[in-house]
Amino acid sequence: MNPEDLGTLAEYSSPVLRGHDTVITIRRPDLESNSYLSQLFSLTEDSSRRLTHSWSDSTPQCGPNWSGYLSGEKKAAPQLFVGDSLETAHQITDNHLGVSEFALDDSRSRALYVARVAEPGRYGLDDSIPAAEEAPRRITTASYLANGLGYTNDRPARAFLVDLAEPGLGTVGLRGASEVPLSTLLTTPDTDVHDPQFSPNGTRVSVISALHPDRGQPDLRSTVWLLGGDDPTPLDLPSMDVGLHRWLDEDTVLLVGNALTRDELDFVGQMPGLFIHDVTTGSTRRLTDPETVALAGVPPRIHGGAVVAAVDADGATRIVRVALDAAEISFDELEFLTDDTTVVNGFDIDDDTLVFTGSTPQSPAVLGRIALRGRAESGTASVMGDTVIVKEHPAPANSVLPQVLRVPGVSGTITGWLAKPHGDGPFPVILNIHGGPFAQYTHSWFDETQVLTSAGYAVVFSNPRGSGGRTRSWGTAVQGDMAQPAMDDVLAVLDHALESDPSLDRSRLGIQGGSYGGYLTAMTIAADQRFRAAIVERGYLDPDSFVGTSDIGRFFTEEYTSRSREAIAAQSPLAHAPQVGTPTLVMHSELDLRCPLEQAQQYYAALQRAGVDTEMLIFPGENHELSRAGQPRHRRQRFEAILDWWDRRLSGGNRTQPADERHLSEAADPEAASASDSAS
Repeated sequence: MNPEDLGTLAEYSSPVLRGHDTVITIRRPDLESNSYLSQLFSLTEDSSRRLTHSWSDSTPQCGPNWSGYLSGEKKAAPQLFVGDSLETAHQITDNHLGVSEFALDDSRSRALYVARVAEPGRYGLDDSIPAAEEAPRRITTASYLANGLGYTNDRPARAFLVDLAEPGLGTVGLRGASEVPLSTLLTTPDTDVHDPQFSPNGTRVSVISALHPDRGQPDLRSTVWLLGGDDPTPLDLPSMDVGLHRWLDEDTVLLVGNALTRDELDFVGQMPGLFIHDVTTGSTRRLTDPETVALAGVPPRIHGGAVVAAVDADGATRIVRVALDAAEISFDELEFLTDDTTVVNGFDIDDDTLVFTGSTPQSPAVLGRIALRGRAESGTASVMGDTVIVKEHPAPANSVLPQVLRVPGVSGTITGWLAKPHGDGPFPVILNIHGGPFAQYTHSWFDETQVLTSAGYAVVFSNPRGSGGRTRSWGTAVQGDMAQPAMDDVLAVLDHALESDPSLDRSRLGIQGGSYGGYLTAMTIAADQRFRAAIVERGYLDPDSFVGTSDIGRFFTEEYTSRSREAIAAQSPLAHAPQVGTPTLVMHSELDLRCPLEQAQQYYAALQRAGVDTEMLIFPGENHELSRAGQPRHRRQRFEAILDWWDRRLSGGNRTQPADERHLSEAADPEAASASDSAS
């Protein structure tokens, strides 16, 4: 893959079964418009049909009577579209800042949606008041910023109800008309709400929000709030950080969240679990083991008397089935419905079929289907058929399949990968480190790896201690010592690869990482002088200033490094900058609120002061998500800058590729090419 091939990639997501077809969202970066195109497609094993034609259509939901999705024109805020089918859906909201998520009450013909509500005189509500002339903001809370958004307190996320049934007269709902149905702003908690839901019969209307108003002290506890009365009512849950909820019946709710067992900031290494809460009795029961099972952020479903959900496994995200009467079931006891290399990002299920979207080692985007041979009865396992890949987005030419490495480590076997260019070598080697730290590299096709291997570089990457996908003990292994355990593991995997593969050139080594990966890169080059060059990207580089500038600063530093001055200094890349001798490129985004720009500026100045050969590259208009969701042109320029740095420092790589070979992926599937992508 070359940097210009970015526009040939795609992401498949949010699958919905609809009779004999499956509706998915296909999203792809468009270099020409410097934006992302996203539409809904109807797919079967024999056909593919585009359903929507706006610039940004996503997150379909389909019911017997009503179907809806979010839609926005180019660079416009998304609005909610609903109709008796996706094809006939029309705009029913006109919220100034757009709609972020929604739920449909099919039987009662209602929609519950979440939208941010701007204070008067802010965010363009008044054309006569530009952003630089807005009134000052008075801050009294601990949390008031969000990466990718900015200030939050003066545009809180609120819940709205809107009726879907209307007589069809007048101009309401007509394309081009200014009128939409009237929405009702519900009384909600004072803090942002998310995950709007209806109970099956529509008697419960609920959202998730913080347990208590933010009074200036960090508190990660949240709960489910019942809406619709004079005041919102919280469910009486144990100390939890709730991420998702789904109603099983009118009095029972399924939860995905973290149990904050120590106190309200106990987030490090927490394994999101499945819980069932009984509103009548107030009891809450955990279905999955808190040490070995981590639920992914994919909404669960109920099927045949069991929960079907997605869990993070070492290098994968897998669909599993968990009985409703399970009691802290362990990872080894789970019933897996998908394989151990596919990374699932969404699924849907009915009596006969399970469909999923995600990525595989061979492809950046797939839609898979599994036949359920016989309906499952309560408490019994489904009989699963073979997985059929309904649609697979082609990987760019020159893609490689990484080799899985299992390397002995101090605390257990470390999972890693070695990706090598085509040919015989010798290849310069780049050690790549993921962010988080409680995140993971996976088996899936990864543009970062493929760009480097296509340019002639071998890439070694791994999931060291501190990573997700394993156990809570593995995740908490870096608490209080953020660098050494993980550094030992990533270097162990690198050494294993160098010793076992003679095509790797151990005299030409580079190291790079972003966010926590940038942190660990900076700490490694202060301790190990074997690398010819390094790239420190969007790094967590000064724990002290992070506390007052990052959107997660008030709890992240203190939980990972502690409040001890000596401990913080021992774990600070800025404090260790004088020990660095490795030429270093510092890359950062101007609007990063997770690891703010000052982190890079301080580290860059410290390297200069230490006499290190260093450069700094700043991307305007971008935030912490540049490498994953930044402007497509900036993502391409980022790849070009990375390759330029390594070509200058490691004397490796031939970045050229014949045009006919470069575009093989587009020729292989022209429809897909035109239709189609914690501190981490």
